[in-house]
Amino acid sequence: MKKLFLILAFVFVTTSVYGLTNSTLIDFSVTGDLANLQPAEGADANDLVPATNVYNDNWVVWLNDSARLIENRRLSYVTNVESKGNDGVWPAGKVLGVRVHYPIPAWNSYALVKPRFELEMYGGKYTEKKGVITNIGSIKSVNSWVYGRNFLVSYFVNVKNELNEVSQFPMGNLYFSGWRQLTWNNRNYSSELYNSDLTRYPLYPNMMPSMKIDSLQFYRGKDVAGGNFISYVKDITIDYDIVVVEQPDDEDINEEATWQIMKTENDRRKEIESARIRETLEITELEKKRMQGGATTDTGAAAGTEATEEAAQ
Repeated sequence: MKKLFLILAFVFVTTSVYGLTNSTLIDFSVTGDLANLQPAEGADANDLVPATNVYNDNWVVWLNDSARLIENRRLSYVTNVESKGNDGVWPAGKVLGVRVHYPIPAWNSYALVKPRFELEMYGGKYTEKKGVITNIGSIKSVNSWVYGRNFLVSYFVNVKNELNEVSQFPMGNLYFSGWRQLTWNNRNYSSELYNSDLTRYPLYPNMMPSMKIDSLQFYRGKDVAGGNFISYVKDITIDYDIVVVEQPDDEDINEEATWQIMKTENDRRKEIESARIRETLEITELEKKRMQGGATTDTGAAAGTEATEEAAQ
């Protein structure tokens, strides 16, 4: 019996190892080039959220509530930056430039850098290197090339799975100068392989296990000086086990054509997403008007602005 258990364990581990792969969740040299952001084949060109949603210049910075003063919001944004490359590791191209203006007072604060609208996992609009990875199981590691400027700020990668559950991966702090690949390693990865149940799960009509980028998070502790923070991000890659071995295209029965369960679910999600986008657009327009009003006040009535900011603090 013990010998049989060891054989089964060996078969399972061997299968898992062969299933280990690496994919790029997002590559900002790709999303920084508009030519690479045409809708994927089969995607609906009339969708409210265009494929260019993931274009570098369209990302935004969201500050936590206590940091959302007018000046901090105005001075926190992203931009599409030209990089000379990294000594042969990758060629010259675009990277994501991040500027955050943290509160001057000594309190904990953070910034979320994310696409203006949440990415869809369905429809094939966003793919590998453009924010979405499909067929993803146990994660072994998360890697990200980041440019440090000696800021004692912590960097996190936040992702969502197909069930809309958020996972946060602490990548480490940015207290270094130049490009460095930061890595989060799953310390439980080996034990997950040994302890996982050898269970068969139904595939159709379940959604393929997937992951999408939610945000990049930059955390400043209260003991770190406030003001401007600058960094650049090249990419995020994931080492993981695949869930489903590729199946032949000539399946006997076209289940989706028969039942249309996935189409119904996708249409439901699109309706929810469309309503959320309309609401977000309205909030964005109101935010722009507030910011313009704040800028006007800064120019014409500096004393009044200072009084307002003191009241907000």
